[in-house]
Amino acid sequence: MADRDVEKDVATSQFVDTLRRLADALEAGESFRIQVANARFTVPADASLVIEHEAEDGSEELALELQWTNAD
Repeated sequence: MADRDVEKDVATSQFVDTLRRLADALEAGESFRIQVANARFTVPADASLVIEHEAEDGSEELALELQWTNAD
């Protein structure tokens, strides 16, 4: 996959549904399949899990990240 850096605004219901599917996959030790901005990919079951908080100039961001290396 080519280099990407995509952010996608979604409705609360879609965000919650995605979190639930992700939580179920993590608890089951399974990979997670998702599509973001017309790209479909699989997050492996052994992806690293990172919680990130940034605060700068009165703006804050909380990110729940899954990180892995592609075998391709």
